[in-house]
Amino acid sequence: MDMLAVNEVTERTDNPLPEKTAVETFEYDEKQADTMLSISESSTIMRRMLQTIELEELAKSYFELLSVKLPCTSIKISFAEQNIFFGNSTQNARSMKIALDYGHPFGAPQHAQLTYVFSKVLSPGQRKLLSEIHAIYALGLKHALEYYRIRQMATKDMLTGLYNRSHFSDSLHKLISMSLRNEHSFGLLILDLDNFKQVNDKHGHQQGDEVLIEFANLLKSSLRDSDHAFRFGGDEFCCLLIDSDHEANERVAKRIQTATAQHPLFLKYQVSTSVGATTFNTDDTQHTMFKRADMALYEAKDSGKNLFKAA
Repeated sequence: MDMLAVNEVTERTDNPLPEKTAVETFEYDEKQADTMLSISESSTIMRRMLQTIELEELAKSYFELLSVKLPCTSIKISFAEQNIFFGNSTQNARSMKIALDYGHPFGAPQHAQLTYVFSKVLSPGQRKLLSEIHAIYALGLKHALEYYRIRQMATKDMLTGLYNRSHFSDSLHKLISMSLRNEHSFGLLILDLDNFKQVNDKHGHQQGDEVLIEFANLLKSSLRDSDHAFRFGGDEFCCLLIDSDHEANERVAKRIQTATAQHPLFLKYQVSTSVGATTFNTDDTQHTMFKRADMALYEAKDSGKNLFKAA
């Protein structure tokens, strides 16, 4: 249930959000409070809700409407350890939190929280108006949240949380197009865990999964926010490095190898990583670029493991 009267919590915000801004005085005509939304206004809001299934676009549209109708300074949607935020922070703001349950009726229930922040306490009429607008938009938000969740499942590796091979192909295609337009290069690393098979054989798949998860975390902490890490399956991983060259590729690879060599879990199981790398050339296709990096990885493995090779 996501009815406003049931789930609302009014409180002062202790942690102001970034980008403080002055709040303009909000004028509300209490004489119109008994009418709230007209049929025409409700239809307009419904049409806006149906214009997109993209969560960020829908949330942005919702905030734009609220900031006109009510003294709403920001909204935040929290779900699956993620947040989508629109607006600005204010001093002495009031927040209202509403639970949103979504998901396929035959699947595990999913939970989100919608937080409204207002520059002042809402009057009874304003609260009723918010309840009416929320009731219309909540349905669209639930569909958008479920669409986002399903799309993430289709593009992410469920064990490590990294993007999967399908998303890698899409990302590589986009990077090649962007690089040809902007004349910027990028790097590709293919990584393989040395001695990983013996972890599964001697210690079991649960310990093997633990190694894969920790290596994925190590990759994420070793890359810039603009870079991307992927798991291809098994113990093979890839990284796309934005605006990178041969020297930068090697620096990142060495950083990953050093972190692996110093990690207690990898020391325990004697696991290291071999890396093959290449840099985009203007005559490259997805196939030629990947094949070149893959051959470099093969050379690293064949030359003694825990090595970096570039092609």
